[in-house]
Amino acid sequence: MTTALSSAAPSGAPARPHKAAGFFEKTLWIANPFMLSPAVGCLLLFFIIPMFATAAVSFTDWRMGSTEAVHFVGLSNYIALWHSEEFRKSVANTLLMTVMVVPVSFFLSLALALAVRASGRLSQFWQTIYFLPVTASLVAMAVVWQWILHPEVGFVAVILEHLGYTGNVNLLNDPDLVLPTLAFISVWQMTGYFMVIFLTGLVQIPREIYDAARVDGAAGALTLFTHITWPLLGPTSFFVMILTTIKTFQIFDIVKVLTRGGPEHASEILLYTMYQEGFSFFRMGTAAAVGTIYLAVMLLLTWLQNRYVGGRIHYGFD
Repeated sequence: MTTALSSAAPSGAPARPHKAAGFFEKTLWIANPFMLSPAVGCLLLFFIIPMFATAAVSFTDWRMGSTEAVHFVGLSNYIALWHSEEFRKSVANTLLMTVMVVPVSFFLSLALALAVRASGRLSQFWQTIYFLPVTASLVAMAVVWQWILHPEVGFVAVILEHLGYTGNVNLLNDPDLVLPTLAFISVWQMTGYFMVIFLTGLVQIPREIYDAARVDGAAGALTLFTHITWPLLGPTSFFVMILTTIKTFQIFDIVKVLTRGGPEHASEILLYTMYQEGFSFFRMGTAAAVGTIYLAVMLLLTWLQNRYVGGRIHYGFD
């Protein structure tokens, strides 16, 4: 016992660095690339390389299934799209769909999150109810919506008949109503997902901040929301805004199942145009050009949101 105590280092003496720790610190620059390699490999294989390959194909006249040689055509595919009335209609429909879906999904999901947060013991129940459309297959639900919106035997037709309206309202075959109808279905499907994200942000706000505000004289739910909840939800709101925009641009299933871009291209959007060009007309060069334009628009919108909205967001509670 005495020998062990006498051989121990004094309590105030600095501890010697472990040889293994020093070895790992010296070789950290070697270890980091190997640890990141799986993620980097997946990113390159499934995102970066396909992105550049798509951009390269957009400058060719490749037709899938054709035995003819592939030629470099420069900007011919982009010029053809620019002069295509159908493509311009598709871009306009996509932007209009975004204008309709993004603000409605954003504020509706926020309102639902606030309501669920305040529902007490029933919050788990309401979370499940509102999240159910997210878990359902959109293709299967599109078939259900096709029955609901049937102009003669659908649920909407029955309600209109009981309200005294005798004419047939074919929402999916009316050029003026088809896009708002698809926007409504998209909002119904996405709102529960964004509600959960807002709920996560609401949970992160400390209760002490609300208590301190009440002590300082803040009274009423509206005052607490405008001065505490909304500012502290800035990062979450910004994330939901970007994600809503991306998901709106990715709408494809309901268009493919319900309308196939009709009537008269009234519901044709960018992803469906790309699908048509590539897998119906087999013009892969033109489809790649549509995909490249789609990617450029998404990057531009994300940059604009980050530049003009993200710069005003305050992170943290300091």
